[in-house]
Amino acid sequence: MCDMTNLRKIVTLLMPLFLSACNNLIEPHFTRVPEYTLPINVRADLPKMVRAVTPLDSTLIDPRLETMKKTPISLTEALEKTSAPVDANASGIYPLTDGVEAFAVRNALIKNAQHSLDLQYYSLQRGLSSRLLIREMVRAADRGVRVRILVDDMDMLGRDHEMTVLSAHPNIQVRLFNPIRRFRSTMVSRVIMFAVNLPTQHRRMHNKLWLADGVLGIAGGRNIGDRYFNAGDQDNFSDLDVLLSGKVVEEMGASFDAYWNSKQAFPVEVFEKHPEGDDAAIQRMIFKTNALTRKERVARHPYLAALAEAENRVLPTVLPELTWGRVDFFADAPEKVVQPAPHLGVTVEGSASVPFNALIPHIKSAQKEVFIVSPYFIPGDGLIEVLADLVKKGVRVVLLSNSLQSNDVPLVNGPYGRYRLPLLKAGVELYELRGYPGGDKVPQWRLPIFSWRGSRAALHTKAVVIDGETSFVGSMNIDPRSIVWNTEVGIMTQQKDFADKIRRVFLSAIDRRYSYHVTLDGDGKLNWSPQIEGNPPIKREPGNFWRRLQRNIGVSAVETFL
Repeated sequence: MCDMTNLRKIVTLLMPLFLSACNNLIEPHFTRVPEYTLPINVRADLPKMVRAVTPLDSTLIDPRLETMKKTPISLTEALEKTSAPVDANASGIYPLTDGVEAFAVRNALIKNAQHSLDLQYYSLQRGLSSRLLIREMVRAADRGVRVRILVDDMDMLGRDHEMTVLSAHPNIQVRLFNPIRRFRSTMVSRVIMFAVNLPTQHRRMHNKLWLADGVLGIAGGRNIGDRYFNAGDQDNFSDLDVLLSGKVVEEMGASFDAYWNSKQAFPVEVFEKHPEGDDAAIQRMIFKTNALTRKERVARHPYLAALAEAENRVLPTVLPELTWGRVDFFADAPEKVVQPAPHLGVTVEGSASVPFNALIPHIKSAQKEVFIVSPYFIPGDGLIEVLADLVKKGVRVVLLSNSLQSNDVPLVNGPYGRYRLPLLKAGVELYELRGYPGGDKVPQWRLPIFSWRGSRAALHTKAVVIDGETSFVGSMNIDPRSIVWNTEVGIMTQQKDFADKIRRVFLSAIDRRYSYHVTLDGDGKLNWSPQIEGNPPIKREPGNFWRRLQRNIGVSAVETFL
């Protein structure tokens, strides 16, 4: 009897929490007013710059361009001197392989935008780079630019006030995608609400898009944070996104609008009211960023040099390097996060992923080479069979992924490890990024601000190159989390020049200085190549005790949700 009484007390105490958790499914009260990408103003600077650039053809490049790059004239003037407009139906693409350049281009787009900036990201992290970009966004809003920021709610613990301060600006709006709608202010309450609403809360918006004045965009693997721009003191990502222009930017804008206006997107002020003295709060935020940049240790950082570079150098250098042709954009619908999954793993037929479904036919039809770069690789048996069939036909298949030493989520190495033997036995060439690459800094992966010993490298690029012609770059990993549960974006192009550029980067990445070559010895055991040629192979998977522990936990994890 006493036990029943205690049970009733426990149920009575927990019932309000569970009822409130169920209320997480109830939409907070606010009026949804659809908003869309602004029409392009052809007289604005960025549209003029885009009209002025030429295809990457050495016979068409104006020989005065090198002089222009070194002469402090306006961006528009510099670019208008190059050549005539390109085909209105074509799209331009340029790979942002270097973190500092990726930051500088984003900063330049903010500085030169005159009408609109639309940002869609899985993660907007704290740090120097994000503070500098936010400062420039506020300045852009001050001069009348409409700024829309859509961020997934997964990493927004304790950020509501900061985001509400931003959204208090009359020209800045911030929305959260698939947010925890009640009890979101503490880690404990968020974890409870996440667990109670697990069927929807574990499904996230993993998209990464950046749009400026409707004519230039960025898509790919980078979130906004120091380690995506070579500024992390703990680790830095080898990452890739692309600068885009032309027809494809219209498709990116339509996708952004679909997410912005979806039922899963909520204004941040729904969860926290605008603070008193809105303008003063924003100015305090800007003041703190300005004070940080004046500190000597920060003043020497390449980002501040990139800020100056962005004014008159970055866009005149990068835009003429766009290669022009057909570029296709693929995006999952925002409703994917609430729809039942057709399959509970990676499948090569009828998956829930729009980008993956677009990519698979090109992989299957490869004739010479498939080069896959995926930081988390849990392919499922179906994709292994596809790759094995390609090898049997004489197609070279190369995979670059994270090692246990480099992986920022060591747990994933557990299920990934199950696929090493099938991949190697099928004839796939397997490489894994070293956690601390040796040699010189090419490619440029590590530029620490505050670290004495240097930071750990981690692979974050998501890309595929097929037959040296077809290229895919996006936010999608080849794992169930990306393909089954989360929303993703990707671009695909069959421009040989672009494919050659990123393939050369990947070939550099698999050099023994940067990556382990994983092979089988005569006894069928795994070997990891040494960094110095001639040294004996490494017989035990590189990684410290804590990483091995997490990997071992991952071995027993349910693969479907990783």
